[in-house]
Amino acid sequence: MRATAALACVAAALSLSAACASRPTRDDIAAEYYNLAGAYFELENWDAASRYYRRALAYEPGGRRARFNLARVEIERGAYSEARELLTALQNEDPDNHLISQLIGYAYYRAGELAEARELFERLRSEAPYDDRVIRNLAMVYAAEGTLESAAVLLADAAPTAGDPAAFYIQAVEFEYQREDRESARNYAGLLLREAEDPVAALRALGEIAYEYRDLDRAAEWYGALLDERPEDLDALFSRGALKLLIGEREAGETLLAEAFDLGFDDRERVRELLGDEDLENADELRAFLKEQGACFL
Repeated sequence: MRATAALACVAAALSLSAACASRPTRDDIAAEYYNLAGAYFELENWDAASRYYRRALAYEPGGRRARFNLARVEIERGAYSEARELLTALQNEDPDNHLISQLIGYAYYRAGELAEARELFERLRSEAPYDDRVIRNLAMVYAAEGTLESAAVLLADAAPTAGDPAAFYIQAVEFEYQREDRESARNYAGLLLREAEDPVAALRALGEIAYEYRDLDRAAEWYGALLDERPEDLDALFSRGALKLLIGEREAGETLLAEAFDLGFDDRERVRELLGDEDLENADELRAFLKEQGACFL
């Protein structure tokens, strides 16, 4: 809605400019096209955003914000070489601007030129060792190259000084699950839980990741810890109940699901996913049980 409103406002501004007795200046027209491009950017209509940023630049060729945002758009459109040309020109004008350098690295990453991206982000990290964005981007490149352990270690080592340590630990946990090292994943999870400012959010994230990577016992444990903090959390009740069923503890699982439905759980997609889970035994019996709990849509 916000972007749609912005489009309406800019369209109105353009109409008013045309109607005014005084001729709008080149700066006025450039600003209007820039705002219109920004509205399309928010809508992720990359082709339209590119078109209007270019129109803005036709009236203000040196516009730095328009050139930077146009580069971002061209990356989304897959025009990586063109994006780097725009960014290189900006970098030549402002060589100490790390944000421009990071976007160049991101363009390399999106283009699949991982060696170039890694070299750039490693250089940036040596220059700004505590820049969270650089660390995240470098970890992303390591992961894309298949060195998931290096990506996890990088994030976990940087977490204590990061602006959002939990996000770093959570990503490290997920990388370790991706490389099927559950012991390391659990170790990083332990670090997260010892330092998390919001243990409920941390437990929820860990439960979701462990569930996704089929570490079912540990996922059930983390959801159980979450329920110790919030006994009537519907998502946690259903998730722990589902996990109990998947690991063969049917009575405990059904008890938790019944409690979740009693409290108002109504996520139909989650229910259907559980019934279709390959690890679930006696799906027909569970379907009948859930219908008794009020899941009439089954």
